[in-house]
Amino acid sequence: MDHHSKVTDTGWIGRRARSLRTAHGLTVADLAPRVGLSTAQLSRIESGDRQPSVGALISLARALGTTLSELVADEPAPDVHVVRATTATSHPTGSGTVTALSGPLPGIQALQLTLDPAAAPEPAVHDGEEWIRVLDGTAVLTVGGRRTDLQAGDAAHFRSTVPHSLTTPDAATVLLVTTGHHD
Repeated sequence: MDHHSKVTDTGWIGRRARSLRTAHGLTVADLAPRVGLSTAQLSRIESGDRQPSVGALISLARALGTTLSELVADEPAPDVHVVRATTATSHPTGSGTVTALSGPLPGIQALQLTLDPAAAPEPAVHDGEEWIRVLDGTAVLTVGGRRTDLQAGDAAHFRSTVPHSLTTPDAATVLLVTTGHHD
């Protein structure tokens, strides 16, 4: 994680997800299958006992009709969304630390992900496409069971409807842009 960003409490995303879920009049049992999680997994995320992977966060945001940036935002974003390097907020996830770089518009979502070498996220599947660029370190991208090793400066683009995961053997920071629609 870059020294300019701050890491907030680990339960923020879960509390925000619970708030959005209840605002939509959904129960955990209603939302969990839409996200591809069990009710127990979703309950643990909402309580802060489990940190979701970035793939689960993307699915959760889409199922709640919002963007990943809005899901992890401390405050609602204005019409023009600017992320200052000195005030960027990072949140721990099951994949590593994520910093949302885009605003509330639904077309694309950009984030910086500092991958945790100990993380072993479940493969993600969601609507749209993803583009990643390794900013530093090395990353392992697995799409449809096919492994691709990526070095700093490498980029990859793929359909996110195919099961995919991103891991690192040591440490890596990546820029991730995802597209898709909200239900």
